[in-house]
Amino acid sequence: MISRIGIVSAAHAGLTSLLARTDRYPDASLGDAWRDRRTTDILTHVHAWHLLLEGWLVDDAAGRPVHYPAEGYTWAMLGELNDRIYDDLRALDYAEARARLVASHARAVALVESLSTEQLTQPHAYAWLGDEAMANVAHECLGAHYAWGERVLDAAGIA
Repeated sequence: MISRIGIVSAAHAGLTSLLARTDRYPDASLGDAWRDRRTTDILTHVHAWHLLLEGWLVDDAAGRPVHYPAEGYTWAMLGELNDRIYDDLRALDYAEARARLVASHARAVALVESLSTEQLTQPHAYAWLGDEAMANVAHECLGAHYAWGERVLDAAGIA
């Protein structure tokens, strides 16, 4: 399991690396690498998953039901959820997508840093996660998602 320091370090390094590449090619087409989408769409996709992470933790802390992964969706419907994210955010230009990503990154990292070690590492700390530890989920929404974006850029030939 990844530690708090590992989550935060991977998140910051991943965001820096991803933005360095997308800033050189704002709004470039990704072609077959990701469904003819754009570099902007990578940023909006990761931003939306930050918002999901934030929502899960805020709802849990407030004692509200947590819709995991999202209201009206199951993990078996992940493709549909990602398509909805794309549809909802595809009109954003690169500058706005980038600004939203940077802001949601900061909030997501702050939330991770605010969690206790037990909240991060105990598999049953959040009933709605089943036997998954929040550390793994947070890493997937942050550093691992940035790495995914970089793999898409690699596949699209964007240096």
